[in-house]
Amino acid sequence: MAVRLDIVSTGFTVRFRGIDLVAGCGRDLFVPFERVVGTRVLARADALASSPRLASPGLWWPGRLRTGAWGIGERRQLWAVRRGAELVVVYLSGRPFHRVVVEVEEPRWAHLRLEAALRRSKETAPRRSLGGAGTARRRDTATDRWSAR
Repeated sequence: MAVRLDIVSTGFTVRFRGIDLVAGCGRDLFVPFERVVGTRVLARADALASSPRLASPGLWWPGRLRTGAWGIGERRQLWAVRRGAELVVVYLSGRPFHRVVVEVEEPRWAHLRLEAALRRSKETAPRRSLGGAGTARRRDTATDRWSAR
């Protein structure tokens, strides 16, 4: 797999490898659970049907590869998908991405782990509004990581 999901109590990190590293504009993306609206597993065809067609920046090879950012503005999505039939889709609030679509080895298991961690984070941490401040994408130059806070 070209992507690995690391789930911690405060959020999850999408770690890119291979060609996804170039198209993803960095090694990883951390998403705090405060931004997550929900997750689900979708068939590849369903995920593609609801995706923007404009790559910005992204790479595409029909039926084999779709990686990078797709769409602009509020519909912008981050993709890291090879040939997988089932994909993990994470819906987000705020910017820079509306949703993250990734292919992992066991998509249903990853979905269940994300949902359980999201549920725990909502029970243990106070929720705060994301309207306005703090939703821009930042790069920590010390660790060379992107953060979607």
